[in-house]
Amino acid sequence: MTYRKEYVLGILSLMPLLAAGTYKGLGWLITIIVVYVGIPVLIWSLVVDRLVFLVIGIIRYFRESSGHMYYFEKLVGPPGFSRRILRDFRILLFVFVLSAIIVPQITDVTPANITIVSNAFVYVAIFILAVPSSIHVLFWVLEDSGLRCHNPKRVTVTAPGAWMSNWLFSVGSLGAFLTFIVSLGGNLPKAIALTTTLLASLLPSCILAPTLFYRRVEPGILTKVRESKTAMVMARMFAPPACPAMPPSYPPNAPAPTRQTPTPT
Repeated sequence: MTYRKEYVLGILSLMPLLAAGTYKGLGWLITIIVVYVGIPVLIWSLVVDRLVFLVIGIIRYFRESSGHMYYFEKLVGPPGFSRRILRDFRILLFVFVLSAIIVPQITDVTPANITIVSNAFVYVAIFILAVPSSIHVLFWVLEDSGLRCHNPKRVTVTAPGAWMSNWLFSVGSLGAFLTFIVSLGGNLPKAIALTTTLLASLLPSCILAPTLFYRRVEPGILTKVRESKTAMVMARMFAPPACPAMPPSYPPNAPAPTRQTPTPT
């Protein structure tokens, strides 16, 4: 499966930043690409791999007290474009909201220092994309690996940590971001213009970084997870129920008639 659509969207969203920094030289362009895309992918590749096996180890340790059953479904391929792009926008919203909560704690948010606050917002957002957003990527890797949690009481099957991912997606609500934007812009039209600028600054990272991770890093992690001793032990502990044998056909087939040889006269 190719990721051509994500690459096209990411490069198109990156164009305004590249155009704005062209006059600053090649060094600026390389810095933009490294900071906005390279750093998040590098940190995810170093952190998520270890977190995946940590989570699976915790599942093994608490298998008896949790009352849940865990197993690996058969892999049917990576998620489709719609699911991947939805994940990208969930990370974008998570980064926006959390940055709007943190930035007012470290600097004064007023229209007078809009440049300083905007730069601080972008720096904080890149940090949040690289580090706290690793939790999002972790849960998505667990989901893509085929790991599922069966709750016998509720008769449900879900990906581990799905509720946590949804909670991180909605943390703080959009009210914090809207309050931050209006306080910084001074009025609604300026707030809308500022939101558009910040969106244009962060959208390339939230599309290209996950796409590069899915394309270059995640397949290796999934292979290690599926072939690990931990996964094999878990498969023995939580073996999925065997499919019942097909019942014999009814009524049974009639026996073939015997061929009689004619007797010589």
